[in-house]
Amino acid sequence: MRKFISILSTGIIAMGILSGCASIDKEKSESIKDETFKKVVKVVSPDGLPTIAIAKLIKEKPEIKSNYEIEYTIEKTSETLSTTVMKEEPDIAIVPSNMASIVYNKTKNYQIAGTTGFGSSYIVSTEDINNYEDLKGKNIMNIGKGLTPDITAQYIISEKGLNTESDVNFSYVNSPSELVPMIVSGKENTAIVPEPALSALMTKKENVKIFKGLNDEYKEIADSEYGYPQATIIVKNSFLEENKDFTNKFLDNVKEGIEWANDNPSELATYCGEIEVSTEKPIIVKSIERANLKFVPIEDSKDIYKNYYKKLFDSNPKSLGGNIPDEGIFMER
Repeated sequence: MRKFISILSTGIIAMGILSGCASIDKEKSESIKDETFKKVVKVVSPDGLPTIAIAKLIKEKPEIKSNYEIEYTIEKTSETLSTTVMKEEPDIAIVPSNMASIVYNKTKNYQIAGTTGFGSSYIVSTEDINNYEDLKGKNIMNIGKGLTPDITAQYIISEKGLNTESDVNFSYVNSPSELVPMIVSGKENTAIVPEPALSALMTKKENVKIFKGLNDEYKEIADSEYGYPQATIIVKNSFLEENKDFTNKFLDNVKEGIEWANDNPSELATYCGEIEVSTEKPIIVKSIERANLKFVPIEDSKDIYKNYYKKLFDSNPKSLGGNIPDEGIFMER
C-alpha cells in the first residue's frame, strides 16, 4: 500500500512538473508569437509632392503601434496608382482629390481621411503679365485636358472675367515633364505649371515670372480657408473597421511629418533622395515654399471637398466618376 501511494505521489509530482513545463512552453510560445507577428499595412503614394509630404515616415519608419509593420510603395505613374487603388490593394493611399471620388463611386470601399497638399499650380510667363486682361489673346499651356488641373484653372480664369473659349486659347500636354521644355526652348511663353516642375523650370529659364498662384486665387473666389484639395489621403473601409486606433495614430504622424517637411527642406530633400523620389534634391528645396503641403483632417474640410466636387461635377462629371459622392465618402475619426 505504501509502495502504491509512493508511486501515485511520484506520478502526481511528475504530472505537475510536466504541466508546469507545458504552461511555461505555452507562455514562451505566445510571447514569441506576439513578438514576431506583424500586421502588414500597405501604404501607397504617387511620386512627387504626395510622397515628398510623407518622406519622413517612409525614411524613418516610426513605430505607429506595436505589432504593425508599414509597407510603403511609391507609384511612378498615375496609371499604376489608379490600377492598384481600383484593385483595392492598398490599405491607405494618397491620391488626387478627384480620384478619391472616382474610387469611392466605383468601390464604396475607401473614405477620405484628410488632405496632405493643396493647390500647387501657378500661372507663369516669360512675358509681362500684370493682370488677367493681359492674358487675352494668349495661348496658355496646361496639362490634362478635361482633368482637374484644367477644370480648376479654367474655373479661376473665368471667374476673373475672361471667356475661356474666346479670350484665351488652351493647349495641352500630358505631363509637367513635357511642359517645361516647351517654355525653356521658347516655343511657348505662358503656362500653368505645378510644383516641383515650376522650380525646375525657373532654374532653367531665368526670365520666367509667376503671375498668380491658383490656390490663392481659389481661396479668394470660393471663400475656401485652405484653397482646393490636391492630394487626398484615403483609407480602406474594411481596414479601418478593425484598425481605427492605428489609423488615427498614423494620421497624426502624417500631420507631424508634413510640418517637419515644411520646416526642414534640406533634410527633407536628402530623405527624398534616399527613398528614390524622382525629383532632384535642389529642386525639392526650392519647391517647398510654394508646394502648399499641409495636413488637414477631413472633419475640418468637408465643406471644402463638397464645394470643390460641385465645381468639378458642373464642368465634367466624368472627373468625379459620374456623380458627386455622398456623405459616406468622409471618414469619421
